[in-house]
Amino acid sequence: EVELGFQQLSELLHVQGITVVGPLPPAIQITTTFSSGVATTSAQPAAAQALLDFLASPAASDAKRRQGMEPA
Repeated sequence: EVELGFQQLSELLHVQGITVVGPLPPAIQITTTFSSGVATTSAQPAAAQALLDFLASPAASDAKRRQGMEPA
């Protein structure tokens, strides 16, 4: 058992038995950047690109926040 722990907020949101007290101060916060791409061998490149376009759009911002992530 521990009294204090640190992890990405998105990883903590669904853990039972803990209380998330908030993010670390900006001066010591570590930002994780996610990257994506469509494989040249994709069977559905247009659909894959459409998903990536949606994820990069403002329309996906609320969903990202609900999962503990901040839109870029």
